[in-house]
Amino acid sequence: MYLNENEKKLISQEIENLEKKSSVELVAVITKNSSMYKYEKVLTALVITTIVSIIALFFSINTIIFFQLQLVVFTLIYSLFYYFEDLILYFIPKKYKHQKASYKANKEFGNLGIRNTKTKQGIMFFVSIDEKYVEIITDKHIKEKIDNKYWEDIINDFIKDVKNNELSKGYLKAINSCSKTLINKFPIQKNDINEFSNEVREL
Repeated sequence: MYLNENEKKLISQEIENLEKKSSVELVAVITKNSSMYKYEKVLTALVITTIVSIIALFFSINTIIFFQLQLVVFTLIYSLFYYFEDLILYFIPKKYKHQKASYKANKEFGNLGIRNTKTKQGIMFFVSIDEKYVEIITDKHIKEKIDNKYWEDIINDFIKDVKNNELSKGYLKAINSCSKTLINKFPIQKNDINEFSNEVREL
């Protein structure tokens, strides 16, 4: 659990307050990580083993010991990645991690059915904790009225809070920052239906 019950309640209440005045459907999603990085763990272990092997070539060791060394190094490195799952993140480029997180975010946007709202005014605030990644995905009609650049400052501030382990603060600030704009551009309609729960979704 990434948020305590009180934090979840505060975020849900903030979403509810927004949706009482706007026709948008806002969904808050949090996940610990965006990938298990299974192949990346194997590849990194192989790379480290190769580096150690090249260094070992400068020493006078026989072939059997050389291969034993390779086996021990690979097994040790992979075991560390297996038992300490977050360790692999220190070996993976930031850009690659963010690509993984963005892929998961867009996949969840579809899986949760946010693309299927009647008004096409769905919006998702997605946080991937391990990757320190935040993405705000909007549906068709929101994109038509609000450019993606509008969300950049909100996302940048949100990421700072994620890095400081202040998830609830980040969510509340982000929702509050865009509420006025969303209410002005997408005011509540008489026939408005709440299509999604306001509860925070933890994956």
